[in-house]
Amino acid sequence: MSKLGFFRHERWLALAGFASPGYAAMTPAPGAPDLEAEVQASIDNLANRVEATERIMALGERAIAPLRRYLRKGAQVIPQGRLFAVAMLARLQSPMAREGLRDVLHDTRWSQLPASWREAEYQVKDVVIRHLITRDYVERFADATYATCVERLPSAVAAVGPLGLSSLAPELVDMLKDDVLERAAAASLEGLGEHGQAVVLQALPVLFEEASLHVHSRLAVIRALLVLQRTHACVPPWVLNRALADSHPAIRAAAALFDDTQDDIHRVELTRGALSDCVSLAALCRERLAHHGPEFADAAREVLHRNAEPDIYGNVHPLPRDAVRWLTVKMAEVGAGSV
Repeated sequence: MSKLGFFRHERWLALAGFASPGYAAMTPAPGAPDLEAEVQASIDNLANRVEATERIMALGERAIAPLRRYLRKGAQVIPQGRLFAVAMLARLQSPMAREGLRDVLHDTRWSQLPASWREAEYQVKDVVIRHLITRDYVERFADATYATCVERLPSAVAAVGPLGLSSLAPELVDMLKDDVLERAAAASLEGLGEHGQAVVLQALPVLFEEASLHVHSRLAVIRALLVLQRTHACVPPWVLNRALADSHPAIRAAAALFDDTQDDIHRVELTRGALSDCVSLAALCRERLAHHGPEFADAAREVLHRNAEPDIYGNVHPLPRDAVRWLTVKMAEVGAGSV
């Protein structure tokens, strides 16, 4: 039933004396304009949110219906008013306030809105699901799934692991290709433990095949290997062999993280990974190299002599100054002197 049909149906029930509680809550009562105006004035009071919050909280549950009516007006280019109304509903713990939050979540998808409204509504819906997943109610898992798979909201993606929604693990692996969602997806995959590891390993063959053609699949391979590394997964030899044979040094560096032998070849790969524009990979490689002694110098000299590394797109650039500085400091630390 459409929203218009729903309200016509509820209005017919009201006239017949059978109005539902939801319709009654959303229909202004006689004498309500003053309350409506007070809530609207609080929402519009951008200069003093403390005072506005106090006024809304003083109204208590009487503020719920006006707040819901305000939010039903739909998305806005500037989201401050909607974000404030959502925050106020979230502080009112009644079921009606929760349903108001759910209304916003399930209203028109942000991706279907005019371009000028999308980013603002994306923020609003993300805040809504962040509040909803902290509550214990019947539809919580369904809402989290919708917010993850349909609306693709970072707060929902990050909650998949803590909520134990293991059925969404394949979607999380696919989100490793998404620069906005990849951190939240990786954190949830790690939170799913052995199940997350198994799904990542199952997806890797396809990701490897796509990595030579699509940069986001290349990034997904690196991120997937980092998930396995951070969760201390038992990785089959074929995965590491395939990764070490890859043409891109960032993928080889991610595979070298699994080697504890301090092999010379792997040390070079780790050193190159430490200079990668993939920030999370570089951080882990530098952390691993912190435990290497003077033998690090040979790998560093080889990289400095080459003085060029490909970015994640495969375009070769000279080493940036901060990379040269890091290599020089590291060599000095292990007693090799400056370069």
